[in-house]
Amino acid sequence: MLRQTVLPPRLPIVLLGVSVGFSLLGDMALYAVLPVAHEALGLSPLQVGVLLSANRWVRIGTNHLARSVLERKTAPGALAIALTGGAAATLAYALAPGFGLFLAARMLWGLCWSYIRHIGVMTSVAAGEGRRAAGFLGVYSGVVQAGFVLGTVIASILFDLVGYRLAFLALALVSLAGIPFELAAFRALPHRLHAEPQQGYDHPDLFGAWMLVRGFIVSCVATGLIISTLGFALRSRFGETMAIGPIVVGITTVTGVLIAAHYAISGLGSPPIGAAIDVIGHRNAEIAGFASGFVALLVAGTLGQTLVLLPAVVLFFIATVACKLALYAGAGSAGSSRFARMATASDLGAATGPIVGWIAIDRLGSPDSVFAIGAALYAVAALSALWRRPAAGKNCPGE
Repeated sequence: MLRQTVLPPRLPIVLLGVSVGFSLLGDMALYAVLPVAHEALGLSPLQVGVLLSANRWVRIGTNHLARSVLERKTAPGALAIALTGGAAATLAYALAPGFGLFLAARMLWGLCWSYIRHIGVMTSVAAGEGRRAAGFLGVYSGVVQAGFVLGTVIASILFDLVGYRLAFLALALVSLAGIPFELAAFRALPHRLHAEPQQGYDHPDLFGAWMLVRGFIVSCVATGLIISTLGFALRSRFGETMAIGPIVVGITTVTGVLIAAHYAISGLGSPPIGAAIDVIGHRNAEIAGFASGFVALLVAGTLGQTLVLLPAVVLFFIATVACKLALYAGAGSAGSSRFARMATASDLGAATGPIVGWIAIDRLGSPDSVFAIGAALYAVAALSALWRRPAAGKNCPGE
């Protein structure tokens, strides 16, 4: 039995977020380093694409495995094992194996992340005890986002300083530092994961199915369609440089700044956005978020030849953070099984979005098609969030 330690309510969630942030170092490093070093590692561009997406496809099959195992095991021990497995995957990257073993390591990371994400989200939601679920989840998400940013930056610096192998060896060792943080977090939060819906939430039905559709859409459009094609859209509209007042900036720099803004909004914006969601309700937050995202993408598609494109993209990122927090908090509050389905829908969207976006560009040759598809999907999500069942709808997540 874990000994409970008295800490400020949100501090254990911060510690949990730190532990998960450490686990992300190797994964984010691979995104930064592999496109640069793949030739030296004997990997083709196609193999790079497979490796960078393999973990998402694996999670589609392992999210429910994580849920079913965690219903029978305690979260602290399971998370420590998953964090160790993630560090082992990073160590495997350092060995610069052939494609087959590299792919196995990426699949191992996908399995580990299913457990890490499930425990992190469900513990944060449970700590919020329903009425503060989105706020606590926002704190957790904000801390975890630092892992995305630091993993990318630190890996790039280490790669340039000490080379590929030593960089990943160092990151594998540092990843293990997350284990003491998660143990400290669970000493202060000894409650179990919620395997069943909390009181006041009903079981999955048509409303739950539409929640999954919205989970698919938010990841498909944000991670898949927009972020993966943003550089192409900017170059198509403005060329190789962009004039912002008297300053001329390279289009690659602008792309990097906007993507960094996405992570900054997710990191710094998640706590206040999550707190606001607890005030206005999950359902109202989804409606506002998807409607705002629809407007932002519509503006980006129709006025994209002007500098209005930049604030439109930033507004879209803010709206997306609100949508994700509302969906994850609502699904988590409805129980472990519901969240596992939401995580799978989200992973499926993130995996298919880039394919849809680049097929549209290949066939139509214009980024307008990407913004149009994204706007149409967000419109569908907003309308589905507006729909209320006649009788039991008031008891569902999202109200």
